Amino acid sequence: MDSETRSVVADDGVELVYDVLGAGPSLVLLHGGLVGRGAFSRQHEALGAHYRLIVPSARGNDGTDATLPADYGFTTSELRDLLSVLDAEGVERTHILGHSSGGALAFEFARLHPARLDRLVLIEPSLIGLLPEPAQSECRAVLAGFVAAEASGGPMACLRHTFETVAGSAWQALDPETRDARLGRMASMAPIVAPHWQALLEAEVSPADLAEVRDETLLIYAAQATEFFAFEPLIADCWARERPDLKLLRVPDAGHNVHRDQPGVVNDAVLAFLGTAS
Repeated sequence: MDSETRSVVADDGVELVYDVLGAGPSLVLLHGGLVGRGAFSRQHEALGAHYRLIVPSARGNDGTDATLPADYGFTTSELRDLLSVLDAEGVERTHILGHSSGGALAFEFARLHPARLDRLVLIEPSLIGLLPEPAQSECRAVLAGFVAAEASGGPMACLRHTFETVAGSAWQALDPETRDARLGRMASMAPIVAPHWQALLEAEVSPADLAEVRDETLLIYAAQATEFFAFEPLIADCWARERPDLKLLRVPDAGHNVHRDQPGVVNDAVLAFLGTAS
């Protein structure tokens, strides 16, 4: 499906880039860290047949400007950037689908701007404050280790340490030359990696906050734990305990990138969920 790449200038002068494709009610797709807006390529055709998709690149992703404001975070600048894109498109209310850290941003948008949200889809949102102990402390220690890697060795050291940990066995299976080449292609985004992890560490969310989430929310998780993202099923369990009224889909044979591993299942579930909206 053809898309048009557009841009808008943020409040600090940075150019924000996003794609628009499809037709119908607006549906914003928010990608996770280190992947960019192309992560939703397997959703374009199915969802774009029914919705006007607005797919932003977070700062520093897809070759965009990596300049971050002093108050960078998911409840501050990231939220303002999203609002800038919506305002540029004349969108007053929209459906939002967010994956991973994009899910964390979507969660904050739902809490802080409920009047501008129709329905919400969260795919393995990175809400580490929902983890029980000791899993939460362990996860925070890993993220803090990424930040420390930049402090001691610079942005590229943080990027390398991140991939060695997050990509797990798939990364270790690559030969050293391939790893170096891939890291080299991502060098332009290295400066945002440590701040991204720090923003996740600083994002405040607790199980009690889930009471604020609107009823019109769909949760999608992989059915099984996968390497670094083994904590995600524990977050799903928290949702199930605190909000048993919400639809929670656990997808077999999928990893953290559920929408890419099982696009047919995810696309059908999203369309069925959004299709019931008035």
